[in-house]
Amino acid sequence: MIQILDTTLREGEQTTSVSFNTNQKIKIAKLLDQFGIDFIEAGHPAVSQKIKEDVKTIVNLNLNANIIGHARATKEDIDAVLECGCKWIGIFMGLNDLSLEHKYHITREQAEKRFLDALNYAKENNLKVRCSLEDGSRTNFNDWINFAKKAEEIGVDRISVIDTVGAMTPLRIFEFIKKIKQEIKTELHVHCHNDFGMAVANSLTAYEAGVICIDTTINGLGERAGIASLSTICAALNVFYGIKKYDLTLLPEISKLIEQYTKIKVSARQPIIGENVFTHKGGLHSSAVLENPETYELISPEVVNQKRKIVLGNMVGKKVLRKLNHKLPEEEINKIFYELKTRQG
Repeated sequence: MIQILDTTLREGEQTTSVSFNTNQKIKIAKLLDQFGIDFIEAGHPAVSQKIKEDVKTIVNLNLNANIIGHARATKEDIDAVLECGCKWIGIFMGLNDLSLEHKYHITREQAEKRFLDALNYAKENNLKVRCSLEDGSRTNFNDWINFAKKAEEIGVDRISVIDTVGAMTPLRIFEFIKKIKQEIKTELHVHCHNDFGMAVANSLTAYEAGVICIDTTINGLGERAGIASLSTICAALNVFYGIKKYDLTLLPEISKLIEQYTKIKVSARQPIIGENVFTHKGGLHSSAVLENPETYELISPEVVNQKRKIVLGNMVGKKVLRKLNHKLPEEEINKIFYELKTRQG
């Protein structure tokens, strides 16, 4: 089993210059729900009154997806999530030395008590709880496990493995999660940042190691370099693991909507949704694709509602021209071939 938590409405708004209005959030949430998303992280209600009202609005849409509210390990933040009507809450806190010394300015004992008190309070109020150990990838493993066991005793529903600054590699995160699973039974989420371009690889490796839920954003939005991209993760799950539960044909529409709202253009080379992903230029490549697309396409463009394109430039071969229009006289083929070969590009 695998689940996807999309946090475009929360993590996505932490992207520089990105802020969604209420109507935009409704449109995004409805599209994600139509796509088949399992969790929508609707926002952090304690941040502002607007976000609080927006989270309430998303909850009241009565979508199929689980709506989860984000919170610090404080009673006030948890109360704000409760007031929104969320059934799920994600409570986060960092427990590594960097966080304790430079962020919270408290001892480990004080931090753990604050975190555990918050988890207890949320469970006492009948919330389903995702316990998020911020910057977990840079937390001493024994400290991580010791706290996770205490959270497990409280009865948290999920524990999130968070690679806050993209410090993991696929091998490291695989070993990290395998070791965790030897110690605790609670189901795991993973939240991978893309600072070194490995968010997707790390997320998929985490799934292979036993994580049940992957965090994503549309177009890979998020702090700094963002997090794992919804389109790449879900297409990869389809191709590599045979997971067909998500409607991949909606990916271009979802991506273009976010591009429109954020004014952040998606690269032509962005995996799956970029305009060049199913474009072929090389002569041998194009000829082979026209004969059998599997030679250079691991996933059919139709699966993700895209179209195949053949670029006719100076790399073209006569075979490509013949395959594109087999009725064209050889004389015309030769003429077109000569004109293309004398072009720049």
